[in-house]
Amino acid sequence: MKALLIAAALVAPGTAWAASGDIGCIEARLGATAMQRIGDGVVAAADKGGNPASALDTDREALIAARAACRTAGNWSPSAIQAAVSYTPARATRLGAETALRNDGLDPARLAAAYAALPTEDRKSLIEKASSGAIAAVTNAAGQPRARRHVLLYFSALAAIEFYPAEFAAA
Repeated sequence: MKALLIAAALVAPGTAWAASGDIGCIEARLGATAMQRIGDGVVAAADKGGNPASALDTDREALIAARAACRTAGNWSPSAIQAAVSYTPARATRLGAETALRNDGLDPARLAAAYAALPTEDRKSLIEKASSGAIAAVTNAAGQPRARRHVLLYFSALAAIEFYPAEFAAA
């Protein structure tokens, strides 16, 4: 039951898990179109073997302006801003990965449930270096290498969404 609640919360539009503050501020200031563009860019860069962080280049000025506006509005600490900036690309990556997964014939909601069923340590491992349990879940979710890459991006984005807000709330 807990896994289903986690999965539902992770894929719900506008979900923010922060205990305090407005971690969605940067995302809201960027807007849905920029968020989707960033996410699609992350997937495209990963598919080409490039650096997914380069997807931020297109919207770098808007991201900097949103970060500055949110910091001024909320009087956030530098560490809180860093957590929010990390969270924003994760949300965008989730959007891009969901589109790619649908194109691969996979169901993002079912994958979110598979992600949520992983032990907490396996989910956390997806932020830095995926554990063998996380890699096994990715491998089991998709047969083709391209689809596996999309599942890994999706799971990694879900992990960042789940765990970065805790850092933000503590900042």
